[in-house]
This record gives sequence, C-alpha cells and structure tokens, in this order.
Amino acid sequence: MKQYNRETSQVSDKGETMMRDVIFIPLSANEELVIAADGAGGIGEKEQDVVQTSYRILSQYTYRVALMECMAVGAVPFSVLVQNFISEEAWQIVIDEIKNMSQKSGLTELEIGGSTESNMPLVQSALGITVLGKVAKDEKKVGKTPSDAAFAVAGLPLYGEEVLTRKDDVLPLDLFLRLLKHPAIYEVVPVGSKGIKYELEHVWGVRNLRAECDFIDVCKSAGPATCVIISFDKAEKEKLSSDFAGWLTPLEMM
Repeated sequence: MKQYNRETSQVSDKGETMMRDVIFIPLSANEELVIAADGAGGIGEKEQDVVQTSYRILSQYTYRVALMECMAVGAVPFSVLVQNFISEEAWQIVIDEIKNMSQKSGLTELEIGGSTESNMPLVQSALGITVLGKVAKDEKKVGKTPSDAAFAVAGLPLYGEEVLTRKDDVLPLDLFLRLLKHPAIYEVVPVGSKGIKYELEHVWGVRNLRAECDFIDVCKSAGPATCVIISFDKAEKEKLSSDFAGWLTPLEMM
C-alpha cells in the first residue's frame, strides 16, 4: 500500500525535510489533492465535557483549523467531511456552521458529507472535520520563503477556556484570508497545539528564536489555530505593520 504523509519537498539549508500539517497526493502532472483535518474532544455541551461551550462554537473552531491548513498551502477547498460523535441532533448545527463560514470565505460550491455515531452514546462530545482541496503545483505556497525573510506572529496563542474568554485575541478568519493574499507575505502557517517554536523549527528549520514582545509564549499551544506565523519580505515590515495594525508581533533570532 502506498503511504502518503505530511512531508513536503521543501528542504532547509541543512538538508532537512520540512513539514506541514496537510497531506499532498498527486492528481496529475500539474495538480495535487490537499487533505487537512482537525478534531476536538471533551469540548461541548455534555455534562462531562472539560470545556463547556455550544456546539455552534465547537463547529466553528474545529472547521476553522482544517480550512486554514488547507488554504494556507494555496489549495482551493472543494469538499468537507464531518465525523460527528456528539449526537444526531448536533449534525445539522455542525453543517449549518460549515456552510455559514464557507460562504463568508467565498467558498460557495463545497460538497459536504460525513457520518454520525448514532449507536453508542458517548459521555463527552467529540467532533472531527476533514477538508479536501486542490492546488496547482506552481501555485503551492510551500517552500516559498527565502533565507533572508523576516517572521511574525498574527494573533496570540490560546487554548481551552482562553479561546472563549479572549476572543479579541483570536486571529479572525477574514484577516487570515487577507494575509494569504498580501504580496509581501511568502507563507502563512497556522500554529497548532505544539506552539510557535515548534512550527518555526519544523516548517522552516528556524532555531534560537525569541518574540520581540515578552507577552508571547513561543512554546504555548495555539489551540484551534488562534494565531499564525507569517514569513515576509523584511523591506515591507512597516507596510505590513500598518496594513495589519495591532495584530503582528515580530519574531527575531537570538
């Protein structure tokens, strides 16, 4: 059986293979299938859930991660698969939120499907969402960062209850879409549960970093991609700071 993983063709100056949290599968000589997924457990409306929140919010944040991972590498999503372990009643809530967020992101022709666990009632909520997209090889936003690029974080790393209580610090989806289109930005990488430092090391091979501002913990989980790292043309630093005022924290190497 042929096995695909999240390794890409990007190679650092040290010869290390860099990583992104998506799977690339060749479809033709010029196009690749992109698969991104996210899951959440113990978050929802059930009595034994660790974090109490509505299924509407759970759906938004779970879909957000998979959608951002897919689009960050340049792919255009065309389908979403839902793995619903909550209840039959929760299915429509999840689907409605996916449709609503997709429309706001300019994705009006997504095919949505999936499955619900209806035989075994679980004591905690669990939800998985997979996004499928396609990208032309010459439009793939991987390995585009030159050695003299600068880096910054947009948004703040948050997880658990913080995601609900500090909503103003979560990178908005519309701002994420603006980052993807900005001509001075080479790559955008959503930050996952292992934190900013991990993403810099495993995507770009960066070592010995520090945040310009002390209030960012570069090892902290960013939960449902509450922040992203951008690599950009350092000559455009002031313009980027103006275009995304209040959202960017520069990162520097020690």
